[in-house]
Amino acid sequence: MQRHNVSFQAGNEKGSIYASINYLNNNGIFAGKSDYYERITGMVNVSWKIKPWLEFGSNNQIEFASGRNISDAGTVINSHTDLNTVLSVLRLDPLTKPVYAPGELPANMQMVLDNPQWGPLLQDENGNYYGVSNFIIDSNPNPLILRDRSFMKSRKMAINGTAFLNLTPLKGLLITSRLSYQLNGANEYTYDIPYYANQKAQQNYVTLASSASDPGYFQWENFLNYNVDLGKHNLGVMLGTSYSQAHDFTVGGSVSGGEGDLGVQKNNPLFYYFAYRSASSTLRLSGGEDLFRRKLAYFGRLNWSYASKYLVQASLRADAADTSVLPVTKRWGYFPAVSAGWTISEEPFMEGVRSWLPFLKIRASWGQNGSIASLGGYRYANAIASFYNYYATEALPTADGPDYGYIYGYAPSSSGNNELKWETSEQTDLGLDARFLGGKLTFSMDWFNKTTKDLIVEGLVPSTIMGITASPMNAGNIRNTGFEFELGWSDQIGKDFSYSIRANLSTLKNKVTKIHETATYISSTVAPTRFEVGQPAWYFYGYKFAGINAQTGEPEFENLDDDPTIGDGDKTYIGKGIPDLTGGVTLTASWKGIDLLVFGTGSYGNDILCSLNSTSGAYNKLTYFTEDRWTPNHTNATQPRAGANGLDKYAISSASVFDGSFFKIKQIQLGYSLPKSLLSKIRIDNFRIYASLDDWFTFAKYPGFDPEITGVGQSLGIDSGSYPTSKKLVFGVQLTF
Repeated sequence: MQRHNVSFQAGNEKGSIYASINYLNNNGIFAGKSDYYERITGMVNVSWKIKPWLEFGSNNQIEFASGRNISDAGTVINSHTDLNTVLSVLRLDPLTKPVYAPGELPANMQMVLDNPQWGPLLQDENGNYYGVSNFIIDSNPNPLILRDRSFMKSRKMAINGTAFLNLTPLKGLLITSRLSYQLNGANEYTYDIPYYANQKAQQNYVTLASSASDPGYFQWENFLNYNVDLGKHNLGVMLGTSYSQAHDFTVGGSVSGGEGDLGVQKNNPLFYYFAYRSASSTLRLSGGEDLFRRKLAYFGRLNWSYASKYLVQASLRADAADTSVLPVTKRWGYFPAVSAGWTISEEPFMEGVRSWLPFLKIRASWGQNGSIASLGGYRYANAIASFYNYYATEALPTADGPDYGYIYGYAPSSSGNNELKWETSEQTDLGLDARFLGGKLTFSMDWFNKTTKDLIVEGLVPSTIMGITASPMNAGNIRNTGFEFELGWSDQIGKDFSYSIRANLSTLKNKVTKIHETATYISSTVAPTRFEVGQPAWYFYGYKFAGINAQTGEPEFENLDDDPTIGDGDKTYIGKGIPDLTGGVTLTASWKGIDLLVFGTGSYGNDILCSLNSTSGAYNKLTYFTEDRWTPNHTNATQPRAGANGLDKYAISSASVFDGSFFKIKQIQLGYSLPKSLLSKIRIDNFRIYASLDDWFTFAKYPGFDPEITGVGQSLGIDSGSYPTSKKLVFGVQLTF
């Protein structure tokens, strides 16, 4: 990885300017240039006092980026993931070599060479063939085949920024008008070449896919702030409005060959473009439509404080979405908030303790905010689509006379939901802030109770709907409660040595408190998880592992219903991906130009459902699942015998659930700055060199790749072979003129 940055700044009493350019080149963990990311970013920020009562400012950034990706974690159901390069590294069977020399091919690969109509065997730059397993037939073959059978490249250009005017016509009155914008252009180009990996993963033609889009966004905000001091009283009023519009125009297409049709005019990368597709190839187009999404908001806030001791704030925000997002009758959402604080340390009765307790404040707040982030495209509407057609057996009357042809049938494709409304998060917070011993010791604590109401859920199929897709609905409530603590200490010893320690800790208790009356639970469509009242959101739903049968080596599971056969009725809660505790610690120290930074973070109480273990005995596995397996000579085992029955249930049982707690030292950085007395002679303000170990040390019991990188949403806590975080050794130089 390379990262370079150059910046300039200057200013005077009338204005300031800051400019920078940054370059990043990050080559991924896979050999070759199959996964990389390259980016150039430029930034210019300016502000200028045009008049004593008028200020203009603008912050702008332009970015050019390109990269290639590999196949990462896909859909996970019953421990099976398709097209995942990371997972294929683990699962390639141990009897198949990654590569074979041309004269050393096993019989199954020689058979493919003798039947070129199946698709070619791929080769490396030295002419060696990538190994094809004689035992595994699925879409995750040799990772080298997955890497080289497909080429994907993306490019992106983005310009974003803000421009503002501050107008102060009267004392205490500030009028601000601010325009924010994002202009983007992106394209993606992919081709898959002919290849053979097994009976399931093969093709003897070329497929192409390409897309281009120009998403854009702007937001215009206007604020009026008025503050007035009346003795010890301070009053503040803010009124504002905001209008935003998001726009996207995307067009995409694909070309595919078929049996006997390569799809392009020549099997050469120079011909892997739409312009050179064969006449008989299949061409598909999509998009080509302007899509807009608009929001309007009005808001206001009232502040009052007295002698910097008592503080009260109240606000109200009204947001409206356009009809592509919500029905007309439900488009508005209203979100109030109120907060209060008491700076106890400003009270006269605290004078006697200010020497060791200079600051103490308690605060409380309650508020609501709304979300419709997952919506758009009129998904609440009742849509009609063509489903079936048949050929007329009798002539149909038309304006041009009797005609035979297809009769098309139309029916609703979605249920429609005119009651869909804003998802609302309501939070109560009680907090305390304190500084001790002249500010050397700092402490803050918060208790929060956050309830997400009218949670927007898609994929729910109520019993009242059959045969069509259910539109999004407000289907549940979630409550999150917990504490947040932050403790810090900083001090200086002598003239040259200073240090600081800061730590934070958060607790979280998550529970589903309500679900739509038409359902008792919501099952995930992508993972073995459930959304159910009384349980954490999207908890792991599977079988309780009861151990290994000492006589047979078969896995056994707890029977939770009256049916003697283990089945769906025996599934239950087996874990959760949400941690009980999260925290971090930061240590800094400096001595005579030497500086040290150590930063770590971790979680406790979360589980990981390991979806890396295949149910087939032909796959390679993590050592954990094989080193203590049952054999006739080892009957006191913790893992099933090879080829045991019930491995499909074992894969989604508590046997595959692990403690996901971890602590990771994210960064250890050591630097040295040359003395300023020396630098001043060569007109340099600062010269610092440093070395850093990033993501180098992880402490965890989990046997998989990375306990920190697992799924999100419905797949939270599911490890299906996500791209792991790589260790990085970084050297750098910082130079300031």
